[in-house]
Amino acid sequence: MMALILTLFFLAASVSCGRQEVTETSLSKNSPPQIVSVKILPENPNRESVLSLVIESYDSDHDPVAYRYQWLKNGEEMEGANKEFLRSTNLKKGDLIRVKVTPSDGKTEGETVLSPPVKIVNAPPVIKEIKIEPKIAYANDDLKAIVKGDDANGDSINYTYKWEKNGVFFSEEKTDTLARNRFKKGDSIAVTVIPKDGETSAPPKKSEPVTIANGPPLITSSPPNKTDSNIYTYQVTANDPDNDPIIFSLKTAPKGMEIDRETGLIRWEIRKGDQGTHSIEIEASDSEGAKSFQRYTLSIEFR
Repeated sequence: MMALILTLFFLAASVSCGRQEVTETSLSKNSPPQIVSVKILPENPNRESVLSLVIESYDSDHDPVAYRYQWLKNGEEMEGANKEFLRSTNLKKGDLIRVKVTPSDGKTEGETVLSPPVKIVNAPPVIKEIKIEPKIAYANDDLKAIVKGDDANGDSINYTYKWEKNGVFFSEEKTDTLARNRFKKGDSIAVTVIPKDGETSAPPKKSEPVTIANGPPLITSSPPNKTDSNIYTYQVTANDPDNDPIIFSLKTAPKGMEIDRETGLIRWEIRKGDQGTHSIEIEASDSEGAKSFQRYTLSIEFR
């Protein structure tokens, strides 16, 4: 009876030990994932770039692999930089960036791998706005290119200007101003600007064209404020920026005052009843209806 009891005891122990071996063997089969390579893109980032990763890894058990990230700047860990991408707005030109990546299959973490570094390179300047002023331009206006640019690195920006008329570039005009004698009514003017920060040139940007409008004639003479006789004369002179013929007229004038429509000569025979102050308005217009005015007052006093 004693032998039977001992036999049963050892059988139970043997079965128990067998279960323990199976459990230990099952646990030892899980293998941690391994990273083959980590690469940061783009390879030549600037402060405008968003850095991302290309990771090659494998898990011998075919478990899904997740990653833990830590970005480094110039060898120092960056606080809060633990995602799969990194915005570079807080970086500066010349910074060296790396990332540490640790793989996990949800059971075991694999070996941490440090990527090769990338260097933050110079960011080219950008043109945010370009326009020509004045927006409504005449043949007697100087045109000016107004440019608003930005450089992510804080570098100063130099601009190269290329003016064009009716699609043909001026070879000699390279400043921000195009002089008034370089175009006429009806011409289409545009300017192309190239920004450069001393290291890098950005792509050129072209303005919207400005069409030179018909300009009104400009009265250039000043009226006399006295006369030595009872005949008042005033030779009105005007210039038209487009060399259009000018027509003169009186919009407001005392009775009897006349102006020659072609020459602009005003003549007025003053009479006793004309004493007092008179308002005079002269109009100069061109063949397309563009107009300008001159207004003044004339006082007549008899002594």
